[in-house]
Amino acid sequence: MVGSVRFAGFFYSAQTGLQRDGVPIHLGPQARQLLELLLESNGGVVSKAEIASRLWPDRPPSDDSIDRCAYLLRKPLREAGSGDLIATAYGRGLSLRAKVQPADPENEPMRAPPEAIEGRILDLWRTACELAGTHSRDGYARAQAAIAAAVENGGESPAIWSLSADIAAGRVVRGHLRPAQAAAMIEANAGRALALSPDFPPALAALGWARATLSARLDEGLEMLDRALAQDPDYGRARAYRGWALAGGDRLAEAIRDVEAGLRVCPYDETLLSLRAWLELCAGDPEATDALARRGLHLRPDAASLRVVAATACSLCGKHDDAHEAARHGLQATPNDPLLLAAFSYVLARAGRLQEAETAFAACSSNDGAAPPRLFETAAKLALGRDAEARESLRRARDEGCPWFVFAPHEPRLTPLRSEISSLRGSPIQIVEDG
Repeated sequence: MVGSVRFAGFFYSAQTGLQRDGVPIHLGPQARQLLELLLESNGGVVSKAEIASRLWPDRPPSDDSIDRCAYLLRKPLREAGSGDLIATAYGRGLSLRAKVQPADPENEPMRAPPEAIEGRILDLWRTACELAGTHSRDGYARAQAAIAAAVENGGESPAIWSLSADIAAGRVVRGHLRPAQAAAMIEANAGRALALSPDFPPALAALGWARATLSARLDEGLEMLDRALAQDPDYGRARAYRGWALAGGDRLAEAIRDVEAGLRVCPYDETLLSLRAWLELCAGDPEATDALARRGLHLRPDAASLRVVAATACSLCGKHDDAHEAARHGLQATPNDPLLLAAFSYVLARAGRLQEAETAFAACSSNDGAAPPRLFETAAKLALGRDAEARESLRRARDEGCPWFVFAPHEPRLTPLRSEISSLRGSPIQIVEDG
């Protein structure tokens, strides 16, 4: 166990963490454990087996995992002006290029702790979370207003700006915000959070998702999501965002594992529950999808997004009454929701109720300019027999950055458009302005 020590101008203790000149330096949990191992060795080589045993006690890590962890320790040390203190003994392990000496915490300079966030700011923050949780157009708008009020009242923090980025992501997924608008908002708000705290996991996660899905920069987005999870492996929303992005790289099995890891920590999270069921649908098993959605609804009967998944799965299985019931219940909870209306139109058309399906589809865009996500629009038009329009919606889904387009190659509703999807994925994006 490491006590209080100094090395290369740094101070470290288990109580205060890593500091330099009294300024705290944030380390993720695994980077911190690796630093403690290296400090304990005091210049000796720590083998990969020792690192694996301490950092990943339940499973064998890959060499890439160890290298990634070393990078997440090297980076803050280097940024603090130390140079490269982590030496690699190839084929053996890692060591610390510095002499480790005992230190007295009483003699270390300390930066004054940040002021606590006042209760009134926390109340506004909590209100924003509750309003966003309704997933309605009005709820999202009021949530953004609550965040603006919190900032105006002196509550600026990385957490508040990250919440604002998360709300923008929720809005675009439901069809309450166009992708280009959402991408700009997430870039701005996550950027503000990262300016305050450069490795803040919620901001990294939201921004990584936006770049991977809305901006078609998959590798860049996944790198940010990996950084977020390296800092906080139990952050459920980062697991959901990463699972969504992985689907865009045709890595469905890995996406499912990520979402399941998130559910082990956050078993009641609506986003994780609905995404897990949706990924099962994309994997080609609508019956299992229906079972997962029903299980999720037992935990979260208020989750309208699970109704969307259940309705789609039941429709594909030919259980048209069940599909209709699931979509109807969702619309009762969230009336005029463009995502639910598009799903409702799809299941009605699949059941042969074409006039009702057309009515539901017309209602999708009649609520103050809201519109369903392009990929859901594509599925509804295809079920309605409007094939040429469906192909145009599919192209616009790709060009506008519809976040659901990452699922297109696996979407069972879009099977007739497989060749068009393959062609679009292999061709340059032609940017289409929102509107």
